[in-house]
Amino acid sequence: MTKLKILFNQTLMISTAILFGVGVQTFFQYILRGKADFTWPWYTPLSIVLTGLLCALPTTLLLGAEEGGVKRTLIRNLLHFILVGGVVSLCGYLFSWYDNLADYIPILVMYILIYFFVWVSTLWLMKADEKKINAAIEQFRDEE
Repeated sequence: MTKLKILFNQTLMISTAILFGVGVQTFFQYILRGKADFTWPWYTPLSIVLTGLLCALPTTLLLGAEEGGVKRTLIRNLLHFILVGGVVSLCGYLFSWYDNLADYIPILVMYILIYFFVWVSTLWLMKADEKKINAAIEQFRDEE
């Protein structure tokens, strides 16, 4: 899978997952408090897509550095997790997604869930592309 395709897919997955997370959070507010306290400034949809893009960018850099052992890979993945978490936290602060620690904790939980969902989905898509490529190669070999 090309880096541009991964960037596009992850931006869409992250943005959609953020919207889904906001919906779930609002639903729980409604169940627990009897009302949902949710309003959107005009820039919120754009801020969600921008955050999705900014979170997907480090992944393209991470995919370029595949050499090294298991320890290096774990360190790179941990740094990636922290970097993307910093991007989410900064975007949340700049776009007023949270005002205090109580509002930030659901954002953090959503971030962790979305992070692992996007990684599993990306690996699944890459594996599917790899299978398609291998099938095409086998078909080409059979024709010869």
